[in-house]
Order: sequence, then structure tokens, then C-alpha cells
Amino acid sequence: MIIAPGTLLFNDQGRYLPGDNRMAASFQQVIDADGWQNSKAEFSLFAGDNIGFRTAAPMLEMIFVYRVFGQLLDKYELQGKDGNLFNGQDKHYPFYRSPYEPLPEDRVIANGQSLETASHYFGEKGIQFLFITIPDKEQVYPELYPDSFIKRPVQSWLSQVTEWVCENTGVDAYDMTEEMRRLSNESPDGTIMLWNETTDNVHWNQLGAWYGYRQIMERLSAYIPELDIISIDDFDIDVTISRYSSSYGNLAFKGLYNTDYTFVYRPGFSAVNIANHEDPWMPRDQLEIAGFAEDEPFLHYYNQSKQGTLVVIGDSYSRHYLMEYFSESFKHTYYFSHPVDFVVMRPILDMIEADYVVFEMVERTFGTIRLNTVYSMGSEFDADVPVLKKAEVDCD
Repeated sequence: MIIAPGTLLFNDQGRYLPGDNRMAASFQQVIDADGWQNSKAEFSLFAGDNIGFRTAAPMLEMIFVYRVFGQLLDKYELQGKDGNLFNGQDKHYPFYRSPYEPLPEDRVIANGQSLETASHYFGEKGIQFLFITIPDKEQVYPELYPDSFIKRPVQSWLSQVTEWVCENTGVDAYDMTEEMRRLSNESPDGTIMLWNETTDNVHWNQLGAWYGYRQIMERLSAYIPELDIISIDDFDIDVTISRYSSSYGNLAFKGLYNTDYTFVYRPGFSAVNIANHEDPWMPRDQLEIAGFAEDEPFLHYYNQSKQGTLVVIGDSYSRHYLMEYFSESFKHTYYFSHPVDFVVMRPILDMIEADYVVFEMVERTFGTIRLNTVYSMGSEFDADVPVLKKAEVDCD
């Protein structure tokens, strides 16, 4: 049993490791291309990645653990309570976005001051700036997290920053965690699922997205009293129960299901989704002057019957679920993905004459981009930027 894996050590080196979502390490040269001597760690990584049965053994272990102990601590999906799954990283620790300890105070302050810098800059431009945070599933349903894992603090890192911002600055910031918790307990049986139970368990479902949209629009309506907010009564809502399926090919879970909400807007969305390369308001030559990468994606919805320009800087929560909703209330609705460089974005926002900027973030994004570091956006707002030529477009 000990010798057999070693005999296959050099078998198919550099292959894809599905359990790790990366390529296995290849054999290292003693002296690398830069003239440096590789350490023992590089050779150990090669041996660990390429030993025989490297991909089969974790799968067998996963099935064995599930059959014997009745629960599965998988690399990607952790089995919680009431048929719910949560995102995981490995068998021993929660995902990196689920911290055990609070964010140190100096980092809370640094991040809060960065947001204050952005808000002050946009305020001087006459642009309303709104910072919105969206909780993760385990923040809304901590009682469903598996007992086998140490719980994260009830207050997330992102909630810490938002609380500090609200108490110490004039930034319009809102954390929807508490409201989502309240909404999740509105139903007669005590729990409404606003996140997916199993399928895509890192995102809210369509019902949760609707509640998130409503909270953001209520904040914006403080600036625009006449703002049109879509009513949930204008949707046909279909609820279906689907069997569990995993995008990671995990077959060990049995008897799990997902509640699917399908929202169909009866009046029909009136905005036009303009393809990036055909967008007359975002001329390519002007984007190049600003330094906007040629392959950098963005979304733009045009609604001839409305007024104002909304810019959303966010992640998949707003991109996949909210942009059509927003587009029913503004003439121009743009989406740009985290992270953004405001040296690049400032001239673009001036060119399209942004009226409102919503800076939206979820905990997992906060854990992976620059705002999680002691990072100041001050230099990006102090830097000189080009003035772009506004496109003359007649679409009336």
C-alpha cells in the first residue's frame, strides 16, 4: 500500500486536479530560469501533486466519510442543516471569506477612509455616492451552518467597515444583513429561503434578489423622490423544487433539493441592452485614452423614456440579478465589475455624465480585492486624468 503510489509518481505529471481546480506541479529544475535554486518546498509540491492515485484517493475518502459519518465536508460544498449546503475550502477550515477573528481596527479605518475619499470626490462633482453591502448566505442563516465548523463572527468584516463608516463619516452606506435576516423569518413557518439551498449556494435566489433590489432602490429614492420602483405584484412568480445537482460533479449528497423561484416581469422590460462593441455612448477611441482595457467587459442599458444615469460598480450579485431591474428606472444604467481603477473610471464617469454611483460589494469580494488590504484610494482621486470627448448620439 505504501509502495504502490510511489511507483506512479511520474505518471501524467502536470495534469489537471479537479479537486483543487488547478494544474498539478511539474518537476522542478534545481536551478530555475532566473538562476535561483529551488527549495525543497517546490519538490515536495511536485511529489504531493503527482503521487499515484492523487485524484482518485480524495474521491474515495469523500464517499467513505459520507457513508460512515452521515455528513460530508467537501472541498467546495459543506453540508449544513435542513438540506442546505455552504461554500467550503477544505475539510478542516471554512472558506477564506469566513473569518474567525474580527478585522483589525487599523484596516477597518483604512478601508472606511478610502470610501470617504470616494464619496467626497463624487460629492464635489454633484454625483450621489451610495455604498451597499450584501451578506453571504451564512451571515443570514448562521443557524444552518454545519455544527462541525467553528462559526464565523455574527458581524462580518464588511459589516465592521460599514458600521465604522456610518458612525464616523458622512458616506451614505448601508449593510442589508439585518434586513435580510428579518425577511428570512417573515413566512408563517419561520423561514423564507432567500439564498439557494444547494445549487449555486453562494448566491441569493430570485426572491432574495428582489428584496435586495428593493432595499437599494429605497436608498436611492432618498435622492430621487419620484424614482420608479418595480412592484413585486408586476411579476408572475413560479416556485419549483429541483433535485440537487453540483457543478463540481459531487455525487455523494443524497436527498437534497433546491427551491427555484422564476420571476417573469409581465409588462416586459423596456430598456435595451447595448452590446459593448456597438455602444455609441462609449466610443472605443475615448476608452483607450482613459486606459480602459480593450477586453474589459461592462454592461449598458438604455431606456429612452427615463431620466438620469446610474453607474453600478459591483460583482455577480448585481450583474446577474439586478441590472434589468435598475434599467427600468434610469435612462442610462451602466455596470462595471470589481476591482476598478478610479484613475481610469473618473474620466469615463465624466464622459457619460453619471448622476448616481452605487458601489456594491459582498463579503467574498471584499476578501479577495484591494479593499481588504490597508489600501487608500486617495491617490486614484488625486491623480491627473484626461478629459474625454462626450459622444453626440441621437437615439430619440
